[in-house]
Amino acid sequence: MIAMPARQRGATLMIALIMLTAILLLGTASASLLILDEHTARNHRVHVQATLAAQAALDDACEEIRRADRIDAAAFPSTPQCRSDVEGRGLCLGSPERAGWKPEQLSGAEPGSAAYGEFTGRRFPSDGDLAAPRYLIEWLASDKPGRPEPAALYRISAIGFGRGGARAGLQAIAQGRSDEAGRTQCIIRAWRPLFLSTSE
Repeated sequence: MIAMPARQRGATLMIALIMLTAILLLGTASASLLILDEHTARNHRVHVQATLAAQAALDDACEEIRRADRIDAAAFPSTPQCRSDVEGRGLCLGSPERAGWKPEQLSGAEPGSAAYGEFTGRRFPSDGDLAAPRYLIEWLASDKPGRPEPAALYRISAIGFGRGGARAGLQAIAQGRSDEAGRTQCIIRAWRPLFLSTSE
């Protein structure tokens, strides 16, 4: 029987320990990546939820323009600002260059915005723990007295809420226009994400 040289004893144990350490490091890295992916997916999901809620608020504001129950010149403020009374909530006067509302009025910290369905009677499909989305309809006044007229332009600003405090804002330029039958249409001319302050 041939004896092993003394310097080779324990080499197998060292190799096994090195391989085990490498496998543990790979497992830890994989687990960390999976946790990060799960957080990313959850954040994306709640942001999409908030964005869809903001889109619903835009649609509700457009429905209000179509119905034209409150949308007339007398309903809007006479200076660039928003109404905060119950009947005029969500109606603002602005201009193409300058908004007539403050971020606090849209997010609900200060009165001004209308809740989804408040003036259209719609119900927001939520399981109850999320706030209803809110919107402001801003008449972009011109120098022509007596407007809004059938082709008036409005800037609609909307905010939607998701789980975990997620919020998303959308803004659209809409035109109220009468069709051949005399019914008011709400035509979205442009839209963009609305970046909301996180300091509110």
